[in-house]
Amino acid sequence: MLGDMTDMVVSGSETELELLEGLRVLARVTALCSELSFDVDPEAPWFFSMTTEARLVGGPNPDGEYHLAMIDGRHRYRITGTQNTVTYLGVQVLAGRGLTPRRMAAYVSDTDLETDSHGSFSLVLASEEPTAAELAGSTWVPIPDDASAVLVRQYVADRSSEVLARFAIEPLDPPGVPPPPTDDEIAEQCTAMAWTIAKLMTLHLSVMPELVEQPNQLVTAEAASLGGENTTPDNLYMLGTFRLAPGESLHLEFVPPEGRYWSVTAENIWHECIDTRRRRSSLTNAGAASEDGTIRVVIGAEEPDAAEGASSNWIDTGGRHRGFIIFRWLDNPEPPVVRTTVLSTRRS
Repeated sequence: MLGDMTDMVVSGSETELELLEGLRVLARVTALCSELSFDVDPEAPWFFSMTTEARLVGGPNPDGEYHLAMIDGRHRYRITGTQNTVTYLGVQVLAGRGLTPRRMAAYVSDTDLETDSHGSFSLVLASEEPTAAELAGSTWVPIPDDASAVLVRQYVADRSSEVLARFAIEPLDPPGVPPPPTDDEIAEQCTAMAWTIAKLMTLHLSVMPELVEQPNQLVTAEAASLGGENTTPDNLYMLGTFRLAPGESLHLEFVPPEGRYWSVTAENIWHECIDTRRRRSSLTNAGAASEDGTIRVVIGAEEPDAAEGASSNWIDTGGRHRGFIIFRWLDNPEPPVVRTTVLSTRRS
C-alpha cells in the first residue's frame, strides 16, 4: 500500500512542492494510522488526539480538536467530562469493522448534552440499557454490537478566550488481563492500517473529485458526498478548489451564515492544512473583519494592500498554486451565497 500511495503521489503532483508535501503527508498519515490500528485497547480505551501541532491531515478543521477512542460494541463504556466554554462539542459513535464501510451509529451534540451546574456530563455507551444503578445518573447512548470508535469533535472560534472541553472514557465493566497477540489479530491490524492509509491519502480523488477540474468556486457538499462517518448532522460544508497563477488571488465575498461558528480553511491538494503554526491559512467568525455585515476573504500568496480590501481577512497559501477550500458552519442554516472572483495582485 505504501508503494501504491507513493506512485499516486508521484503521478498526481504538478510541482516539486506538491511531490514533497505528498510524500510528507504519506508519512504523517502512516503515523496516524499506526496509532489507529495498533496503539489501541477496546476493552480499556483512552482518547488520543488525531492531530498534532504539525499533523493536520485528512481534511481536519485546524481551529478544532479531534479525539478518538477505539471501542468494541460488545463492551460497555462511560464517558465523563466538562464542556467548559468551547464553541462546539460533539460526541460521535462510529460502527463497522474490518473492511466493512464505517457509518455513524450514534451522535450527541452539545445542544443535547445533559450537564449539571458545573457543565459536567456523563454518557454510558452500551448495546442494551443498563440498570439505574449502573447508569448512576448518566445518559444512556445505545450503540450497535459492531461499534468501533468514539470521535469527539471540538470547534474553537477564539483560542485566546475559550476553554477546551475535558473528557475521559473508561470501561463500565472491569477488563481482564489482555491475552497475547495472535497472528490473525496482527494481520487484521496490518490490513486495517493499509486501507486507512489509502482512504486518507485519496480524499482528493474520492470526495467530490470534480472540484479539482472546476476551480475557484464553492459548492454545497451534502453529507452523503463526504461520507456519513466523516461528518455529523449539525456540521455543514461548502467545498471548492483554488487554482491560481503567479500574481493572482481568489476573493470570496459572502454574508456569513447565522449561528455560533463558521470558518474558511485553505488546504494543499492532499487535504492537509497549510502551515497553520506560522501562517494564517484558516479564518473563523471570531477573527474575521466584517464590512456592513459582509465578509471579504482573500486567498493567495501575497497579503493584499488595505486599499484592496479584506487585508485583515487574508488566507495565506504559502505560494501553492492549487489546493482545497473548506467552508464550515454549524446548526443547519441555509448555505450562504459565496461570490468568487480571481484578481491580479501585481502592483504597478
